[in-house]
Amino acid sequence: MKKYINWIAWISLGIAFCYGIIFTDHSHELEHLKILQTEDLQLKEAKEGVYPLYKNEKLYGYLSTGSSQGYGGPLQVAVVSDTSGLITGTELIKNFETPSFVAKLSNKKYYEQYEEKSLNDEFQLKKDVEAVSGATVSSLAIANASRDASYQIAHKVFQLETPRIEKSWRLTPKEGIVALIIIIAFLAIYFKSKKLIYFNLFLGLVFIGFLFNASLSLTHFGRILLGYFPDIHTHLSWWLLVAATLSLIIIWGKNVYCTAICPFRASQMLLHQISGINIKMDQSLGKALAFTPKFLIWLSLILIFISQNPSLSSYEPFAMLFSLKGEGIQWYILPTALIGALFFSNFFCRFFCPVGGILNWVIARRNQVKQLIQKYKQDA
Repeated sequence: MKKYINWIAWISLGIAFCYGIIFTDHSHELEHLKILQTEDLQLKEAKEGVYPLYKNEKLYGYLSTGSSQGYGGPLQVAVVSDTSGLITGTELIKNFETPSFVAKLSNKKYYEQYEEKSLNDEFQLKKDVEAVSGATVSSLAIANASRDASYQIAHKVFQLETPRIEKSWRLTPKEGIVALIIIIAFLAIYFKSKKLIYFNLFLGLVFIGFLFNASLSLTHFGRILLGYFPDIHTHLSWWLLVAATLSLIIIWGKNVYCTAICPFRASQMLLHQISGINIKMDQSLGKALAFTPKFLIWLSLILIFISQNPSLSSYEPFAMLFSLKGEGIQWYILPTALIGALFFSNFFCRFFCPVGGILNWVIARRNQVKQLIQKYKQDA
């Protein structure tokens, strides 16, 4: 029976993946953009990716779109300019960012910074555009996409020269701290030091949790499966955490992240210690709940593949705990996880966590491959 369930799960995931690629509508009805409707502008046929805009049968300006990689995946921005080469408006038309971050950009009037800028502006964060605190990655991605769109109009309509923007590494103390936490986690497990593991979990709680809000989540793995890889120059900490976690599993066979880094696990352990209560769960119930992460991962991946949106079905409450911002079901899962942790050891980690479920699956597949290689060597 289990074999058939596994086959059904894999086939359904394959169908969902193909459906998402084939049938997801990647086009955008530009004529319905707010920046066009506000000024009652008419969109004409594009020439080399640039749309002429008319108002009352007179040429008003031009529109083009640009793309970049945000935190949740690719995003697209529309830029409108007048006939003198100045930007009159920008609008985010496609994104996979966390909705609360997108709302924060609008509330902080982030987009108003682009008005009256020249099309050949550098659009550099801090220098030309101010990022919104708490949404720095999204701010940077929109700036890059706006530059892409603006330069298309500058080149193809006004024949303007634009500055050559070299990719630069975005190195901050954050990257160094993440690297240090990964190294300590490796050493703690290698030397089997419980004290060092607990110390590093505390570091993870403070830095990766509350200060950086950079926990591994289902969104990370959704991005990998959909091929939405962020730019390593500006997302080095993302690459460090993901690459180190997966590499250590493949090479060493150890789940270093869940054991000695995960900030949410640290919060679960802390609450359990504070309560001093340790209820033993019924064995049959525990076995049944142990399959819950697999089902939730399967369901989440189905939704991610169909929508081609890695952020759509991220149900884990990690970001909500550390940033106090959540979406939908997370408002119910977080209190359930925290209350459960008071009575049961590692309650969420054992019965609901998608990250632990995925990493344990990778370990199991790694061990299977290792056994096959060893068997092949013995038979040779």
